[in-house]
Amino acid sequence: MRRVNYWAEKLMNYGEMKLWKLVCVTGLLLILILNTSHVMGAETETVVSEGEDTAAVTDDKQQKSDVEELAPLTVTGSKRSTRPDLHPHSLTNLYRTEVSTEFASEVFTRQDIQNFKPKDLNDLIDKAAGINITYQGRKSPYMIQMRGGGTFTYIIDGAVLPKSVNRILYKFPVASIEELKIVRGATSLTLGPTIPIGSSGSGSGINTGFIIIRTRQPEKTEGTLRANVEKSIGGHPAGYSTDLFVGTRMKNQAGTEAYVSALASKMDRPSQDTWFDGQESHGGMANTGFTSGKFNFNMMVYKDSGEFEMQRGVKEDGSLDTAKWYYDPLEVKILSTDGSLQWTPDQVTLFNVFKTDYEQHEHNETFGSTSGTDRDQYNEDTSGFGLRHNARFADTLIQAGFQMSSSTGYGPNLKTSYNRYDTTVTGFSASVEQSLFNNSLVLDLGGRWDEKHIDNTSSARSASLATDDANNDVDMAPAKVVAFGAHWKVTDRVTLDGRYFYGDQGTSGDFDMRLEDDATPHAEKQERVEIGLGVAIASFFNPTLTWFNIDTENEKTATTATYELDSGTYYYYTESDELRRGIELAIQGTILKNTFYKASWTRMIKSESTSDGVTTDAIGVSIPENIFGLTLTHHWNAYRFNISVKQVDEWIETTSGMGTASTGGLGDYTRVDANISRDFALKNIIINAAIFGRNLGDENYSTRYATGYYPDRGRTLGMEVSFSF
Repeated sequence: MRRVNYWAEKLMNYGEMKLWKLVCVTGLLLILILNTSHVMGAETETVVSEGEDTAAVTDDKQQKSDVEELAPLTVTGSKRSTRPDLHPHSLTNLYRTEVSTEFASEVFTRQDIQNFKPKDLNDLIDKAAGINITYQGRKSPYMIQMRGGGTFTYIIDGAVLPKSVNRILYKFPVASIEELKIVRGATSLTLGPTIPIGSSGSGSGINTGFIIIRTRQPEKTEGTLRANVEKSIGGHPAGYSTDLFVGTRMKNQAGTEAYVSALASKMDRPSQDTWFDGQESHGGMANTGFTSGKFNFNMMVYKDSGEFEMQRGVKEDGSLDTAKWYYDPLEVKILSTDGSLQWTPDQVTLFNVFKTDYEQHEHNETFGSTSGTDRDQYNEDTSGFGLRHNARFADTLIQAGFQMSSSTGYGPNLKTSYNRYDTTVTGFSASVEQSLFNNSLVLDLGGRWDEKHIDNTSSARSASLATDDANNDVDMAPAKVVAFGAHWKVTDRVTLDGRYFYGDQGTSGDFDMRLEDDATPHAEKQERVEIGLGVAIASFFNPTLTWFNIDTENEKTATTATYELDSGTYYYYTESDELRRGIELAIQGTILKNTFYKASWTRMIKSESTSDGVTTDAIGVSIPENIFGLTLTHHWNAYRFNISVKQVDEWIETTSGMGTASTGGLGDYTRVDANISRDFALKNIIINAAIFGRNLGDENYSTRYATGYYPDRGRTLGMEVSFSF
């Protein structure tokens, strides 16, 4: 692993110094390969056409067609990418999931992003069913809950993002996204680790979902220039965002393909001092890759820098919190490579190698005062790789893989002024998927084992109080997970899916968790069950009803009480049994061929916590009982109308580093976003002009209370223009 880290670090350092040169030179080399291999085209084509694999290819296409019929009907109003590595059932898809997980997954395509014009990546994710994003003007700003709780692992191309992801995503350009996939339940065990990578102080870390982002690759020689300007009511300054994408794809007679593309983006949403919620970023991305014969290779390099102001809290008496805290700069660098070698149509080996580099510089000042402090820079580096082989034998698919990531961090972060860690997470996974009765029934069984190794970890109030020898060379208890799934095509119009997950978490935190009064902690275990019934009644009405149950024993939660150990300060934990249960109804369809809609309703039936024989209910207390969502797209000639609606029930409590605040008035909002756009053709250029509005009802809702409420800006109106060729 050290050698992998060495080469990953070399690649990242080179990418930082020569980012654009690296990709441009690689692209030129690919073009050269295409031109020089042109002479071999006819011979290669003859070999392929006369080879003995022709029947196998035909059989594989037929088999893929059969499997594709098993997926629940989805109508989003936008075509999914034709890229083979994004096909949900392709063996070359690095993030392929079992057929029985499709009912619990949701996909947003590049067309969806163009339709709904989200403010940022968090705004896009918030349009998914059952998602509740809470925001606070503090050092860890965004928190995503799915079906009442849980944690997500984020993956961009082949890179697993670190724990600081909620300070990264607001800057990531949505124009670079080809597809975003939300996998609920995290019962597909080949995607990534089931425990957090990097440093984690929490004892409850079994992952409950994945958000997988695949970046854009050019389909031909193409480009898009987009710019928008927006203004919120209430005296806020106008903001803007702009991005430029250019790329080309080449193919010769031998079938060898190559592509290269680049994207630059800039965003600035300034604020006024009475809100102090401004955001700014600028960055760039470059992609390149090629497919030659049975081998495919892709590389993505991304770098950005930005500023993030921590919004001032509005206290219950209406006064403003005086803290003037902000990050400047926040910097992210990502290098990701992935590829596949398709030995035969039924035997594919996939790999990925990545490195991420996150840096933040925090400023702590006070409104009305000239004094302030600048915390030292915090650095977080993660590198890793993965290897998996997919093998299909007739109606049986076997997947086996290995993943490893190594993370280091140093500096002040969040509540702790001194952090230093060096950890490694190693994981093995295997699954088998069996089709029966002419693909009417598909069963799958999988297992995964993840373990965190700590070279060293230390955390304290200050560097002088830290003990860097804490937890040196320690293997934490591993997480062991098994999952079972079934997809039954009852009739041509009715499907029944089920998923079961059992996890023995082990220890995901970097330190042994100490309970108050020296109580003995118990191992954490988790069971999840999902059952989905889908009915394709008509093109305009296709409902899916899902029942879910998440039962966790001995879940660990940090308290506000602390203790001293080896000159370090650590939080005590409390232990409880957690039960979340609910239903989710999703309906989607097409009306008169030009109107596409998707509606969802998530209702929590139970969300209970039992500790020391006392049971408390979180519904309406710390989580909403109901979440409704609707997205709709209507086409009329060259015009396109888009609307999204989200309604969230009220809750009253927020738990943060400052303790638990029971203030009420959280959530309880209906948000409406809409836009109208029109396409104009000017020779080979398509011009799209749009006007849009966010939070048209002008609701200043808040979702957390720490130093006060953090209200939404309210109604925001804007214009956008794009030029595409």
